[in-house]
Amino acid sequence: MDVAWYPAADFGNRALIHVRAPLPGDIETIGQDAAEDWVRDQFKRGTDFSELISKPFTHVATIDGRPIAGGGFFDRGDMAIAWSVGGVAPPDMFVTLRRAFRQLIEATPFKVVEAHCIATFHQSHRWVMCLGFEPVNGERCFMPDGREFRRFIFRNAPYGT
Repeated sequence: MDVAWYPAADFGNRALIHVRAPLPGDIETIGQDAAEDWVRDQFKRGTDFSELISKPFTHVATIDGRPIAGGGFFDRGDMAIAWSVGGVAPPDMFVTLRRAFRQLIEATPFKVVEAHCIATFHQSHRWVMCLGFEPVNGERCFMPDGREFRRFIFRNAPYGT
């Protein structure tokens, strides 16, 4: 899928957001500018993301050919676990980027999509809530290294368009 979105309410000569399948090096380019320290560290260590980007329903958003965000899903049957990494994007493109990824989530065959965000990184909480995820209160999730995560759920209806 290669789709372009215009920024909302602006029909001037502005950059478009293009959404396409990831190419080698896309996720690494985004990861260099990731908002979360621990995500940037994964890229600095040279973690291999080739298996991650080869999954179905994985997309990368670009502006002027530069990857700025990527995301996808770990398929668990009729539900999935979402992942995303965001780099540097112009603030005026946020709404368009959100709209593009929301449409991609809605187009998946998953009835329910989960997202897990570091408990203290509220920027990621805002991002998933802007996409339509709802917080699951009362449940605590932890990584093996002890970091606490918050769980969010997206109910995709009518799922599988």
